[in-house]
Amino acid sequence: MVLTSSKPRSNPFSFLRSRLSQRIVLSVFGSILAIEGLILIPSVIRRKQELLDGLARQTTSSLKVALVDVSTTDEVVFPEQLVAKLSRLDAIPMVVGGAIYNERGEEIGQFGEAPKMAFETFSQYGLNETGAGTVVSTFDAPADRYETAQVFPLIGIPYWVVINHDATFVRQEVRAFIWRIFGLVLLISAVVTLTTMIVLRSVLIMPILALSKDLLQAAPEALKASNSGRQPFISARYQHRNDELGEVISAFKQMFERISYAIAQRQKAEDQLRESENRFRTLVDQAAESMVVLNKEAKIVSVNQFALRYLGYSRDELVGNSVLEINPLFTLENYQALWQQLETGEPVTLESRHRCKSGVTFPVEIRSSLVAINGEDRMLALVRDISDRKQAEKAQARLAEIGELAAMIVHEVRNPFTTVYMALSTFQSMELPPRGQMRLALAMEESERLKRLLNEILAYSKEQALAGEQIDIRALSQELLGQLQESPAAEERYIQLLGCEDTAIVMGDRDKLKQVFINLVTNACEAIPPAETVTWTLTLTQEQQIEIKIHNGGDPIPPDVLPKLTQPFVSTKSNGNGLGLAITKRIIEAHGGHLKIQSTPEDGTTVTARLPLISV
Repeated sequence: MVLTSSKPRSNPFSFLRSRLSQRIVLSVFGSILAIEGLILIPSVIRRKQELLDGLARQTTSSLKVALVDVSTTDEVVFPEQLVAKLSRLDAIPMVVGGAIYNERGEEIGQFGEAPKMAFETFSQYGLNETGAGTVVSTFDAPADRYETAQVFPLIGIPYWVVINHDATFVRQEVRAFIWRIFGLVLLISAVVTLTTMIVLRSVLIMPILALSKDLLQAAPEALKASNSGRQPFISARYQHRNDELGEVISAFKQMFERISYAIAQRQKAEDQLRESENRFRTLVDQAAESMVVLNKEAKIVSVNQFALRYLGYSRDELVGNSVLEINPLFTLENYQALWQQLETGEPVTLESRHRCKSGVTFPVEIRSSLVAINGEDRMLALVRDISDRKQAEKAQARLAEIGELAAMIVHEVRNPFTTVYMALSTFQSMELPPRGQMRLALAMEESERLKRLLNEILAYSKEQALAGEQIDIRALSQELLGQLQESPAAEERYIQLLGCEDTAIVMGDRDKLKQVFINLVTNACEAIPPAETVTWTLTLTQEQQIEIKIHNGGDPIPPDVLPKLTQPFVSTKSNGNGLGLAITKRIIEAHGGHLKIQSTPEDGTTVTARLPLISV
């Protein structure tokens, strides 16, 4: 393909739209202005000084004429006469006033507008012969006043004569001088710039614009997928230039050939890679397990169709987002630790929970490993729903617990029921003596304890079926705060609710969550003496969870008891049956959360419950 360039028929000044032309022209024009400006400044200063010096010389000549009859006379001349003779200078338009001083700085007299020059300014030159002919001057530009002081021998005695001039014409003349010079500079700059523009147009700019047009025409040829049919690049008008532009054309011709070949090879490789990726993606999408590809920042890079169906998301909703949005139990710290573990080269299998778009969570088993994709490490996670397995495990564990509970119930219920039976059977319908009344009261007390125990055993053994609804944890906590503060366990104690200014919505059972909060706060109040405070804190986490912390001081939980505290019939209370925390843990886990208890002598006891949030 031979690219020919004809001479443009457009506006001859269209080349000025070129940024290069604008920069060169502006540079030339600005340089001339800057040079002339540097010359103008000293010229203006020199011109102003010439005008002021001429004014001083004119005044000196006029002063000699005005005082000629007192400079050589032998007659006695009084100071008033000197001032009167000096005032003759009023006839000069530029003179607006003056004054005479003796050698001691005493003013002999003045006329007109008094000078402002201080005697100390010119007295340093003295009134002797060394000071003869010396002219001391000051210029007050804002006031247009020019003052001169010089020595004159009057009646044989030297005096300082200070003359105040109106220098308005100096400012006017300097301004006119500036405008004349500025006009001349503009004229010179315009001529030089116009000449530069004409030369640039024919020598540099128009050839570059024509070459640019050739290059744009050559671009489609370079992008062809194969070398067959591709025409070589030749700029017919400028290919034989022996200057730098010709060298640029020759270099571009070589670059055109290399780029064309490289593009053809790359497109061929991309076609092969695309075909391979399509085969791989087909296999991945048809897999019967969820497959997720992640980068080091926990962002989802790719996901297969099975995972999208299972989670209820579209591909655009997941790709590019954090995996922590679908894994409510995972944190960024956990992910970084897992990545470091995978860098050893061994795959890692772990269990966690995933959350669907609807907010429902389910247990999963994740088998992860690092793979290299496009030269970068990626985590490939194979995810399997293990809800059925977990339910089977829970059922098996529940059967074991029920067997253990049955044995405990037999032991715990036998004595209270025997007592109740004996007391009620023997003394219920009789007028009882004091001893009988005591046994009856004991029987009633044991009956109440047995009732509470049986209710909690029933609550623990039952499946935690949740009445699902959207619940604002912040609003629920504020609602319960007043009730708990009035409860007997909180008497003379303080409950402080902190944090979570925004709404925090979870999907769950309101009554069961109330039971959790009441149980945790009541336990904390019972563990501290009067006048102390229980802190109830709500915090939103980066993992889209709400964290509920109940903290109290008091005695710490023994280390040997702490790990077993959520197991049935393990309690730190003398009158407790050990089922409250066990039930609380089951309710929280049924909501997709988890419970953690920490206790130290320094920090007291903190019970932390985390629940997954839903987006509304």
